[in-house]
Amino acid sequence: MGYTHYVTRPTNNFGSAEMYGKLALDAKAICEYAQSNGIALGDWDGRFGTQPSFTEGRFALNGVDDGHTDYSHESFIWDALPSQPEYRKDDPNYFMFCKTAYKPYDAVVTAILIRAKVIYGSLVTVSSDGNWADWELGQRMYANVFGEVAECPFNEVNV
Repeated sequence: MGYTHYVTRPTNNFGSAEMYGKLALDAKAICEYAQSNGIALGDWDGRFGTQPSFTEGRFALNGVDDGHTDYSHESFIWDALPSQPEYRKDDPNYFMFCKTAYKPYDAVVTAILIRAKVIYGSLVTVSSDGNWADWELGQRMYANVFGEVAECPFNEVNV
């Protein structure tokens, strides 16, 4: 078990290429801000010496396991056009999650999810094991990167 964030997206509309491009650029800005403020980030599996990866159709990141302290946990991956697994083929929503276990990269993940909701609007549903107060570091990171107050991307009643 662990502290986890969840996202659903309708399989009949994953959003536009422009939405993905905007989110990827903004996620990169969040990652750069985090790294410049001491949060170690790596590629999807958190290997020491790697960096978050950004491609035309996917970005992925994790905390870092430097061999002494493991600040990695589960990968955060955002696909422009995600592939629905076979066992969910009849589900109208694509579902993903990222268990961060409150590790330092949680602030990055929550800031990105706040931005995803801004960009994708109703095409993204965000929820979390935590409440809005638990996202405080992500809220601050978001405000510092974008110069605007972060708005809660989920309905706290349903958390």
